[in-house]
Amino acid sequence: MKVGLIGLGNMGGAIAERLLAKGVELYVCDLDREARERASAQGAVICDLPSDVADHAPTVIGCLPTVTAAESILSGPDGVLRGQAISCYVEMSTIGPISAAQHAARAEGRCSFIDAAISGGSAAAAAGELVIMLAGAPDALAGIAPLVDILSSRHFVVGDKPGQAQAMKLVNNLLAAANMANSFEALTLGVAMGLRPERIVEVVNVSSGQNTGLVDRRVKAILSRRFDSGPKIDLLVKDIDLAFKQAAAIEFPVSALPSLAGMAQLWNRAAANGMGTEDVSALIRVVEQAADVEVAGTERGEVGE
Repeated sequence: MKVGLIGLGNMGGAIAERLLAKGVELYVCDLDREARERASAQGAVICDLPSDVADHAPTVIGCLPTVTAAESILSGPDGVLRGQAISCYVEMSTIGPISAAQHAARAEGRCSFIDAAISGGSAAAAAGELVIMLAGAPDALAGIAPLVDILSSRHFVVGDKPGQAQAMKLVNNLLAAANMANSFEALTLGVAMGLRPERIVEVVNVSSGQNTGLVDRRVKAILSRRFDSGPKIDLLVKDIDLAFKQAAAIEFPVSALPSLAGMAQLWNRAAANGMGTEDVSALIRVVEQAADVEVAGTERGEVGE
């Protein structure tokens, strides 16, 4: 199997690791020298340009952090659509339904386009346990089934039109962002009322308040004050913005989303405070600063200690 991969960040790098471990002949491209060197050491073939990747691999994956980067990689002067071997482009970047539909239109007549939004984090990607949401023509989806099976045991076809998987991803990420915002506010309030943060988490995680905002890695990142649970604030701010732009595009009233709109304000405040490149767990610092309360645990930040 020959596969191309553009983007070797947290997710792309882990996807590359998984594909190479499964014996895939992998061609990659990324601007970051260290990322290229890591992939090369694992057995990937390094290409200078996205079009070079598409000259070698019939199936190319895009895994980019921004809508602009994803657009350039696909249809820019050196984009994959200029490659000679490409027959299928798999968009794993989070770019929103509008951009996905536009990208599919640009690819039409050149190669098939599959909207393949992903969730699960870099550890899940490296273990082949990503959640993949798929939208595209049935024959194109059938063609990449072996690739999808390598990356995921939990994949869902959500439609046949590119953009539908992006919509599903935005719904998921809105809930993830809301879970974190709500949990961090409640956790800070609980500490202000005299409760130990470890005990709050221990009780909540077996009670009706349980949610993904207080998963173990995130709690440890907060209590240890390392703030190193994984993704960056900017990425979720981008996804929240994409979701609200899509709501506006379909004339869905923001007044019908008061809880999500309030959650978005907290994330936007973090970005406005210059925290965009910080870990998502650092969002709690916005709440802490407003309340003059610090949520800190034991030195190692382990729940229950």
